[in-house]
Amino acid sequence: MITKLIGKVNSTVKDLSPGAKTPEGYDIIGDVHGYAEELTILLKQLGYKEINGVYIHDKRKAVFVGDFTCRGPETRRTIAIVRRMVENLTGYAVIGNHELNVIGHFTKNDEGKTFKPATGSNKKIMDRIKQEYLYEKDLLKDDLKWIRRLPFFLEFGAFRVTHAYWSDENKRIIEEHIPKKKLTKKLLQKIFDHDNSFAEAVRQTTRGIEINLPHDLIIKDDRNIRRTNFRIRWWQDPKDKTFKEISYGNKFTLPTYTVPPEILFPFKVYPEKEVPVFVGHYCMSSDRMIPASNVCCVDNCVANEGSLAAYRWQNGRELKITNFVFQEKKGSSF
Repeated sequence: MITKLIGKVNSTVKDLSPGAKTPEGYDIIGDVHGYAEELTILLKQLGYKEINGVYIHDKRKAVFVGDFTCRGPETRRTIAIVRRMVENLTGYAVIGNHELNVIGHFTKNDEGKTFKPATGSNKKIMDRIKQEYLYEKDLLKDDLKWIRRLPFFLEFGAFRVTHAYWSDENKRIIEEHIPKKKLTKKLLQKIFDHDNSFAEAVRQTTRGIEINLPHDLIIKDDRNIRRTNFRIRWWQDPKDKTFKEISYGNKFTLPTYTVPPEILFPFKVYPEKEVPVFVGHYCMSSDRMIPASNVCCVDNCVANEGSLAAYRWQNGRELKITNFVFQEKKGSSF
C-alpha cells in the first residue's frame, strides 16, 4: 500500500520524506497535453509500474515540465495520473501556460466572473474539458486548486526544470509573491491583469521570451495566420544576430537579416556555466531538442503528430540525444 504524502512543493527539491530513498535518476517528461494513453505507454517503457492507481519506479522519479492539460482527449485522466504521482512523491510537476489557461477559464473571481474566458479554438478545448468533468464538477474544482499549488520552478541541484524560460530574477519575483505556495485569487487577478512585474515574470516563465515583429514585416504561419511575435533562444545574446539565428520553436519561417536593435528588450541570458535546465513548450523535432550544452527541450509535439518524450537524467553526465526515450506508438510491442 502506498501512503499518500501530500505536502507543499518547494522549488528546491529534497527527497527527504520519511523512509524515502534518494532516487538514482529522474525522468523529465515533456508536454503531455491530455494524451493520457500515450503517457501510460511511456511510463511503462520507462519501467514505472501502476500500484494502487499510482505509477512508481523502484529507483527513479518522474518530473513533468508543465502543459499536461488541453489539446488531447483526456485532460481529466492525465491530471489524475500526474497528481497521484506528485502527491505520493513518485513525481514532480511545474505549471505551464496551458495550466494557466485552464485556471483562468474555470476559476471565478470574487464577482463571480471567470478570470480569463477562452475564445476561438481554445474555447473548444475548454468545452471538451468541461465535458470530461460533466458529472464531477467538484473534482474539477479540486484539481484546479491542486494545480494552483504547483511551483513554476524546480531545482534538483545538478539540473533545473521550468516550463519555458529560466531566470533567477523571475524566480525571485514569483516566490516573493507566493509565500504560501499557492496561487490565490488575488494573485490570479494580478496575472491576468498583465500590467505588473509579477505577471510579466509568470508570462516569461511559462511562455518564454517573445519578441514583437516590426510592423512592416508580415509573417504568416502554415495556416495563413499573421504572426506578430516570435520565440527566441534565451540562452544566447540576440544582439547582431538574424531573426532566423535567434528563433526557436516557431512554426513559420523568419528572415535571415539582422534583428533591428530597437525591437529587442533586456532579458537575462541563461549563462553557459549554469547547470542544465529542462523545458517543454517549444514543440521540437528530435534533432533540435538539445539546442545548447545546458538547455534541453523535452517537448516532442505529441499534440502535433509527434511523440511524447522523456529525458533519462543521470547525475554528472552531459546532455545527449541518446538519453531520450520516445513513447512507442499504439500497437508496438515493448
